[in-house]
Amino acid sequence: MTGEAALGRDFRRLWSALSISLMGSEITVLALPLIAVVTLDVSAFEMGLLAFAGQLPFLLCSLPAGVFVDRVRRLPVLVGADVAAAALLLTLPLSAPFGGPAYAQLCVVAFGVGTCSVLSEVAHYAYVPTLVGRARLTEGNSRLQISHSASASAGPGLGGVLIQFLSATGAVILDAVSFLVSAVLLRSIRKPEDPPGDGQAAVSVRRSLAQGLRALFRHRLLRPIILEGAVASFFESGLLAIYVLYATRELGLNPLTIGLVFACGGVGAIPGALLARWAGARFGIGRAIIGGWILAGFALLMVPLAGGPALVVVAVLAAGRALGALTDTVANIHQWSLRQVVTPDHLAGRVTASQRFIVYGSGAVGALVAGALGSGVGLRPTLFVCAVGCLLAPLVVVFSPLRRLREQPLPEEDPGPFAPAGPAAPADVPAEPGKTG
Repeated sequence: MTGEAALGRDFRRLWSALSISLMGSEITVLALPLIAVVTLDVSAFEMGLLAFAGQLPFLLCSLPAGVFVDRVRRLPVLVGADVAAAALLLTLPLSAPFGGPAYAQLCVVAFGVGTCSVLSEVAHYAYVPTLVGRARLTEGNSRLQISHSASASAGPGLGGVLIQFLSATGAVILDAVSFLVSAVLLRSIRKPEDPPGDGQAAVSVRRSLAQGLRALFRHRLLRPIILEGAVASFFESGLLAIYVLYATRELGLNPLTIGLVFACGGVGAIPGALLARWAGARFGIGRAIIGGWILAGFALLMVPLAGGPALVVVAVLAAGRALGALTDTVANIHQWSLRQVVTPDHLAGRVTASQRFIVYGSGAVGALVAGALGSGVGLRPTLFVCAVGCLLAPLVVVFSPLRRLREQPLPEEDPGPFAPAGPAAPADVPAEPGKTG
């Protein structure tokens, strides 16, 4: 039986829905900044503010979204988030006859779509274990990561073509359509979803929020991952916030070329998704995660180092995107699976929401700081600061118990992973009952 057949028809529908919506979203990731830079001629600080608006929902909405997702069925949340995102995106082309879109509208749409992304991502990561079972999480996540990789490969390139020869607002329409198609596919999933436990409704929102954060920070393997993620997200989001501005104004690249450079990230991520299982078996899960993050940090240094003839600039940027995507993908598949394996279903939404709140919220602040710093000291020096910050971020986890983790812990051998952190058992020997191993 093939892997896809074993995972089931409903998983294929989820996989297809994710692939289609991600393809459209990658187009918009390039389109919104280009509308701001080319049409509205914004400053570095305004670019940082636009990126901040898109990530601010992770600070404001992640924790409440986690409580909400753990109290309802997750599939309807996924469908509703897709429909709402499509409606928001369609306001951009609809404003064109009236002289829009304005900068303020871009920020509002970025914030609204970001809010939909919060709900969708929290529900998605909580829903996948229900759909495929915890024993097949790495296999399922590898396939889902291929969707991220393929969309990252084709999406920006397609977006660059559409923006170059049509318009950025026209490209946004395709993203809206992709969300609607995704909603239809998700709606066709037939596997029954268990209703949430009655006990959750009786717990106060404040206590529910605290349970999610406590579960994340008390786990000896998840805690170092979340700390590294917060530091890395702060600097990487800062770098990405001013990337398009740097590429257009200082490097002289057009939308098509920028799209092709971004597409190289997807090209590198696809083998990363395919190699993740091998890397975990060869080096151990913990070292695959840490090593992937370190190499991804080196790759980001290529952005401020790019210079010289146009062909060399493009080659350096493309190589950086490809290497970073390959190594980051290996790390992310294993750390996602680890979090899903050790998290009980009734806490899945809140643990994911807490992770998004801390990591993506840190990224929102980083985007705003980078925008301000770029306006003050220049784009290239700011990019150097951000790249070095990403390179140093894995130091947070190098000496943690994560480094000794050889295999994903089995759920049936891990009944108490959310007990207060204590002395770590060696990860390469059988764990005692109640320990993560």
